[in-house]
Amino acid sequence: MGLVKKEEAPLKSSDEAPDEPEDTPVVKTLKEIDDRYLAIEREYEKEVMALQLEYARKQQPFLEERRDLLAAGGPAPGTGTPALTGFWLQALKNHPAFQAKFEEWDEPVLEYLTDIGKDYLDESNTEKGFRLTFHFAENPYFTNATLEKEYATEEANPYNGEIECKAIKSSQIDWKAGKNITVARAPKAAKAGRGGRKQAAKKALEEEPRPSFFHEFFRDLAPGCVQEEFKIADDSDDDEDMMTQYLMNGDFETGTALRDHIIPFAVRWYTGEAVPEGFEGGPEDDDSEDDDDDDDDDDD
Repeated sequence: MGLVKKEEAPLKSSDEAPDEPEDTPVVKTLKEIDDRYLAIEREYEKEVMALQLEYARKQQPFLEERRDLLAAGGPAPGTGTPALTGFWLQALKNHPAFQAKFEEWDEPVLEYLTDIGKDYLDESNTEKGFRLTFHFAENPYFTNATLEKEYATEEANPYNGEIECKAIKSSQIDWKAGKNITVARAPKAAKAGRGGRKQAAKKALEEEPRPSFFHEFFRDLAPGCVQEEFKIADDSDDDEDMMTQYLMNGDFETGTALRDHIIPFAVRWYTGEAVPEGFEGGPEDDDSEDDDDDDDDDDD
């Protein structure tokens, strides 16, 4: 589903922001001091960016070594990591950010993941955003060898270090015929024939959207552009903007967790060593515990 660009209405005179009061001489001087301080801060940030890139290049061979080790033994049916079947799926499921992201029909597809990579959109300015790349072995579901997701970011406020996600762009998935797991297939309702009797049922199926990681994660989001499924006739523009921003904020947090936590230390997430204390790995575990408690109560 695509994005709908909203038309912006011209500002009325009553909507124009009032003029701000002029700074006093002392405030002006203090702001000039701030600006000189900020200039040094920019020099520092530039040096930090250079160090980030330098050490990212030094770390990259280890990530490639991990990828090659997981691929040991050559292609195997049903998995992208023959050495540890379902490696990436398990690593993702063990992270709180992905706790409730996967449906049962998503998991067989994610078994074909061979690697997940990360890089910056602009190496000259790492604050402009980053890219996540999902690598897949040949599989029966889609033709893409990779699925990419880009997070375009910018500095929201130079005085508090806040980074804001301004747009999210994802690859379009080329599903093979009959293999799109983001839709459910149900028989079409039979039409009434002559005499009011229903015609013989045919095997024709109609597709209806259903929840899926591949729909909710690999989609485009941007301010002022509304996902079709969230566009409601009675909603105001402000409500739609709030919904879009809410989705973007959550998506950005998930992408950042994948970039900073899972990709660097995937095996620790796979084994569960990196899982925060108190996190049980998903709602299924909580449900099973509740069921056990109910059984105990029944026994009493």
